[in-house]
Parts: sequence; structure tokens; C-alpha cells
Amino acid sequence: MRNDFHGIYPMLYTFYDDHGGLDHDAFVRQIEACIASGVHGIALLGIVGEYNKLDIREKMKIVEWALETVAGRVPVAVTVSEPSEYGQREFARAASQLRPDWLILQPPAIRNVPEREFVRLFGAVADRVDLPIAIQNNPVNLDVVLSASALLELHRNHPNICLLKGEGPILYVRRLIEDTQGVFKVFNGRGGLELPASTLAGCVGLIPAPELADVLARSWDLMISGDGGLIRDGERLHADILPLLTYLMANPEHMLCYGRDLFARRAGITTVNPRHPCVTPHEFGMRILERLSAGLTPLPA
Repeated sequence: MRNDFHGIYPMLYTFYDDHGGLDHDAFVRQIEACIASGVHGIALLGIVGEYNKLDIREKMKIVEWALETVAGRVPVAVTVSEPSEYGQREFARAASQLRPDWLILQPPAIRNVPEREFVRLFGAVADRVDLPIAIQNNPVNLDVVLSASALLELHRNHPNICLLKGEGPILYVRRLIEDTQGVFKVFNGRGGLELPASTLAGCVGLIPAPELADVLARSWDLMISGDGGLIRDGERLHADILPLLTYLMANPEHMLCYGRDLFARRAGITTVNPRHPCVTPHEFGMRILERLSAGLTPLPA
């Protein structure tokens, strides 16, 4: 089973049309801009994709559109975030029939449940599909985080569970890699804030939002080149966008509000319709965004 996934996988935004439905044209333009920017893969239905505001038919439509548009040019990862074992099994089965390259299982946001229940849930999903699977461990934004011992048990009993979306501060991610004994390929996230440190920690890639995918993809390629001069170039490239990344990563709602707007402007998407309830742009917030992003060029088409 393929497990050579690596690099920058932007987690796509969801765009809506004037009537509140999914905007196909904006979604396709987003994919084309990301691929033209040199990304190494595409990820779907994460927090910035507003999975919590989509019904099951919309989620499947997004998977269909993405796989049709990507057409095998880069790998595609699909997040499974249904709030029950039955829901995760059925969505994973339906999505896998469309043949994405791997799945990301997000723990249902149910507190005070024994960890054993999540181990059983993820194992049941893994047994229903013939795709590589990542577990999402995000102590910053999710209510449920699995221990290293639980993750190792999952990998031992279900070998297709072989990746982690191990998002968090870099020391947490490094400990996660160490405590799971290197059996998982680990992708960090957090918008790409700690890209240079992630390469040093042993991550195989990052899953950020897409508004800076071109810069992050270039920085990643330089950082893993093995050439000291190119690595320093990658660090400088990342340092140039670090104030903007820090601003965007204030919280998920903030990123959705300002990050999606920034991506749309860079990709030539003229209208951004939010799906309410949501945080809406503030005049002062937009002034900060414009100042921090002033040096960015349009994304390639």
C-alpha cells in the first residue's frame, strides 16, 4: 500500500455561491491555483473547509469535484469527521469508492469517553477501506487526542493506519514522533507556522490553509534539499511570511474570515460568500491583512 506521501497539502476552503450553495467554479479555481503553485497534494474537509457546516451530500460533492479536477496530478487526502462510528464507517466507505489516495480520521468531539472506544471506532473504519489512513491528533483545536500507546495499537492491529495528522506545537509533534517509535509518517499543520522546525523534527509534510501554499511549497522544497545554502534560503522565505502566518493563525474562525479572503484575492476569485453563522471581516482587521500581505503576488492559474 502506497505510503510515500510528503510535502505541502493545502486544506481547501469551501466557497459558496450567491444562493448559499457550493460554488463549483471557485472550488475548481482553488485547486488549479494550488497545483500551479507547486503543492505536493490536496487535502479536503478540514476545519478551514468548514466540515461542520456541510451536509453529507455536500461533502461527497466536494470529494467528487476534487478528484475530477485533480485527475491524478497530485495525491488527495479526505478528512472523515462524522460524529459517530456508523457515520465514519459509511462516509469512509463511500469516499473510498471514489479512490482518493488516503483518508484522515478525525476523532468525534465527545468528551469523557474511554480512549478504548476511539481505538475501536478507528479500527472499525480502517477495516472497511483499502486505503492508507491517518489519525488526526490536534491538542490545540480538538477535544479528543489519542495517546501514543493507543496509536501504536491501532497501527499494529490495522497496518493501513500508517500516517498521523499530528498538529500542535513543535515539541508536542517531536515527542509524538518519538513516542510512536517512527512507525507513522507525520504531517504537521498549524498553518505552516513551524515549517522549518517541522522538517528538523522528522515530519514528512504539512497541511496548512491554501492562501500561502506557493510560498510554503517553495520553502519546503528548499528546506529538504540537503543543501545548506538552499536550506537557509528556505528559512528566509518562511521568515518573510511569518508575521502574516501568525496573524492568520489567531484561531480557526479568524483564519476562515481573513485567510479565505486573502486566498480569493490572490486567486482571482471576486466574491466570497460566507455561510452563517460566522465571523465577518472588520475594517481594522482588513487593514492589518493588507499591510502584512502587500508583497504577495497573484497565485498562478
